[in-house]
Formats: sequence, C-alpha cells, structure tokens
Amino acid sequence: MTHRTFAEGLESRTFLSALPVLFNTAVKVDRLLVQIELLKFRNDLFVSGTKLTNDVRTIHKNTAAGDTSLAAPLAQLKSDYKTMRDQLLQDRLKEAANAVKDEAAIKLDILQIKKDKGNASALTADHTKLMNDRVQLQNDLIAGLDSRVATRQSFETTISNDTQAIVTAANNDTAASAALKAAVIKFAADRVTSLNKLTFDLQGISTVRQMLVNALNAAQST
Repeated sequence: MTHRTFAEGLESRTFLSALPVLFNTAVKVDRLLVQIELLKFRNDLFVSGTKLTNDVRTIHKNTAAGDTSLAAPLAQLKSDYKTMRDQLLQDRLKEAANAVKDEAAIKLDILQIKKDKGNASALTADHTKLMNDRVQLQNDLIAGLDSRVATRQSFETTISNDTQAIVTAANNDTAASAALKAAVIKFAADRVTSLNKLTFDLQGISTVRQMLVNALNAAQST
C-alpha cells in the first residue's frame, strides 16, 4: 500500500485570477487568508499521507512471515480508498471545469474594460460584470470544496468498517505479536485524526472563500 493510497490532489487555485485588477484592503486580506488555508491543507495532506503510509509499513514489518490474517482487510481498505480517491478526482475535475469557464469570462471582462477605456457608462457596467464573474468563480470553488467534504464524509462509514476489520483481524490472529497489534491500533487512530484534520481544512478553505465572496460583494456595493 503506497503513499498514494492516502493521497488527494491539491487545490491549485490560490487566488481569484492572476490578472491586473485592483482590490480594496478587505479583498486583499481575504485573498491572503485563502492562500494560507490552502497551504495548511497542502501541508496536512502530505503529513497525514506520510504518517498513514508509515503506519501500514510498520504493520507489514511486524506481520510474521506466512501470516495472511490481515491481507484481506488491508486489501479491502486499499480498494475503498481508491474508490474514494476516484470520486474526489471527479469532484476536483468538475470544480476545475467550472473554474476554467469562470476564469475565461474574467479575462474577457478585463479585455472589455480596456476596450471601453474613456467610456464611463460602459466601464461601470464592465466592472459590475467583472465583479459578478469573480464572485461566481469563488462560489464555484466553494461548491467544489463542499462536494469534496461531502465525499469524504460519505465514505467515512465504509473506511471505518474497513479499519475496524483490520483491528479485529489482528486481535483474532493468534500469531500476531504485541508490536503488530500496537501498530494496527496506531494506524486506526491516525486514520481518524487524518480524516478529521483534512475535513476541517477543507471546511476552513470554504469558509475563507465565502468571506472573500462577501468582501467582493461589499466592494461592489460601495
């Protein structure tokens, strides 16, 4: 079972769009908060994946030669993690497709602003559309994050049952050493901690993105 078993693709869009449009202080601060939350998720994802992978390696290391008691439940866990990863990938691809569409609209908005330079009434409408499209981008990213949180939560029962099956197999294994049983218990505890941490991180990203939406809407109304 490799590190990828517990890995998830990283959020890549840390900013609204790398385009030359000025923002007020509140928007700038919220953009920075989004970046901070994304970096936190990136770090926690790496740390959690590494820890779980090391836990499984320790389980294999402490499994006696020829002892296959844990083989089936470990294989089931790996299979279910793959299914979850595949669903998370679908969630991210849908989010990315929506974001690409929104970013294309933003680029066209900025191009139109340049074309309408000197036309006050046209520029007012252009800037309104630009702000609306930026808000739409953030809303689509929030929806993508919420979808990934929901996916993780929907798989929690299945993966919890898989983990408990590993613990049960170790407890029922007459050949299992104390070290093996301890390694299994550590893996089970670390998995719960990992899930909670990553779900909390994704919810945090969603929260600060909503703050960014609010700041953008406030800037538009001033």
